[in-house]
Amino acid sequence: MSLDFAWQRLLVVAPHPDDEVLGCGGLIPKVKKAGGEVHVLVMTVGSIAQYGGKSDTKVRIKELEKVAKFLKFDSYHMALPGDKNHLHLDQVPKKQLVDIIESGEKVSISATKPTMICIPYLYSTNQDHVAVAEAAFTACRPVQGKSKPIPKIVLSYEQPEVAWSRVTFSPNFFVDISSEIKTKVDALKLYSSQIRAEPHPRSAENLMRMAESRGQQVGVKAAEAFECHRLVL
Repeated sequence: MSLDFAWQRLLVVAPHPDDEVLGCGGLIPKVKKAGGEVHVLVMTVGSIAQYGGKSDTKVRIKELEKVAKFLKFDSYHMALPGDKNHLHLDQVPKKQLVDIIESGEKVSISATKPTMICIPYLYSTNQDHVAVAEAAFTACRPVQGKSKPIPKIVLSYEQPEVAWSRVTFSPNFFVDISSEIKTKVDALKLYSSQIRAEPHPRSAENLMRMAESRGQQVGVKAAEAFECHRLVL
C-alpha cells in the first residue's frame, strides 16, 4: 500500500522542541515535498539542567524557529512554555491537555483538521511524553457525526529513548525516508543545545543507525517506524 502524501495534512504533537524531529523528521519533509501540509504542536519547554547539557527556554524556542523554517512547517505553536510545566505535564489536568490538542485555537485537531496525526509513544519513560501521549490518544477518539474532525491515520512515533521501556515499541507502520534521512539529521543538528555526542541515544549517529535498522526490516535504506492505532482508507 502507498499513501499519497500530497493529500495529507499532518499534525505532529511533540512534548518538547526536538521530539518532532526525533520521531517524524523524515516523514515531515516527505509530506512537504509531495505538496501536503505539516503542522506541529509543541506542548512545553523550560530551563533546567540536563545530563550532558542544559535546557534553556529562550535558546530552545530559537532552535524551534530555525527548524520550523528549515522543514517548512505550515504552522506551529508552543502551548505551555515555562518552568512550571516543563517536565511537570503529568501534574497538568489531563482535560486541559486534551483540550489543547483537541480544540486549541492556533494548532490543534480542530484548527488544522489533520488527515494524519503523530503522537508520542504511550509507554515512554519520560513523564511529559506519557502525559501528552495519553491526552493526544484521548483527543483522537472517534465520535459520530461532524462535531469534530477525526484523523483517518493515528500513529505513535518512535524516539531513541523508547528502547528503555517496560513495554516494547512494536511498529506496524513504516515510512521510507531513504531520501529524507539527511534532512532529518540536519534538522536535529539545528537543535544544537539538545543533540549529544556518541554513544548518547540522541546523537546524529544513533539517529542514522535507527533509521537504517528500521529500513532493513522493510527492505529500504532508511525508515521511520510507528505504531498505527487507526488507519481508514
